[in-house]
Amino acid sequence: MNAAAQRQRGERRRADATGLAPSACRWVALTISLVGSTGCSTAVVRRSVERRVVARLPEILGPAEHYRVEIRGSRDPELVRGRVKHLEIEGIGIRAREQFDLRRLTLSIDGLRYEGVEPYVVSIEQSRLVIEFTDQALNDYLQARRARYEPRVRFGHDRVEVALTYPFLGKPTPLTAAGHFRIEDGKRLVFVATEAQVPFLPNQPEFQHKFVEERVNPLLDLGRIEFPARLDSIRLSPGLLTAQGSAVVPRPPDS
Repeated sequence: MNAAAQRQRGERRRADATGLAPSACRWVALTISLVGSTGCSTAVVRRSVERRVVARLPEILGPAEHYRVEIRGSRDPELVRGRVKHLEIEGIGIRAREQFDLRRLTLSIDGLRYEGVEPYVVSIEQSRLVIEFTDQALNDYLQARRARYEPRVRFGHDRVEVALTYPFLGKPTPLTAAGHFRIEDGKRLVFVATEAQVPFLPNQPEFQHKFVEERVNPLLDLGRIEFPARLDSIRLSPGLLTAQGSAVVPRPPDS
C-alpha cells in the first residue's frame, strides 16, 4: 500500500471514531493544539460563530437596528462540532419577519446544537425569551391586517382598551371595550373583554363582549408571521407589553 492510500485509510479511521469528516478532524486537531498550547480558548472560532449567528438573525427574526450575540462557556473544539453551552442574543428595533415591530428582544439559550456554515439550529435544550412591543406597533400591524374595522388598542396597567368602527345599517358606529389579553397555544394574543359599549346591543353585556372579540381577535398571531417563539406570560404597562416565553427551533433551509 502506498503512502497516499495509507493516509486516506488513516483519515477514514479517524472519521469513523469521531463522527466527523476528515477536514473537520483537521479543524478540531488544529483548535485543540492551539488551546493546549495557550492553556485557554483562543476565541478565534467563538468570534467567528458569533459573527455568523448575527448574520443569520435578520433571516430568522427579521432586520433590526442592532443585534448582539455572545457565546459563553464553550471552548473552540465544542464550537467546531456545532455545540454551544450558552448563547445570549439581544436585538433592538426588530422588524419581526418584516411585519411587526419589536422594541427589544433578549434570548438566552442553553445546550444549542447547530450545523452548516450559515449556521442553522438543530436543537435547543432550554431557552428564555423576553420581547417588548408598544401599543403603537400593534396598531400599525392591525391597520394592515384588519383595516375593515379600523381597530385601535391602548395598553394600561394590566389592562387593554380596544376601539373600532363598525358599519351598522350603513352608518359608521364607534365601539369600545376594555379587558385583558389571553395567550392561546403559545402563539396567539387574544383580547378578552370585561366591559364593552356596543350601541345597537343595549343591555346585553355578554353579547357586546363577544361582538367586539370576534371582530378583533386574534390581535397578534406569531404563527401567521412565522416568528419562531412561544409565549408563556405577558405583563402590561402604559404603552408597553412585555412577554416572556421560549424560542422555537426554526425550520432548516429548503424544508
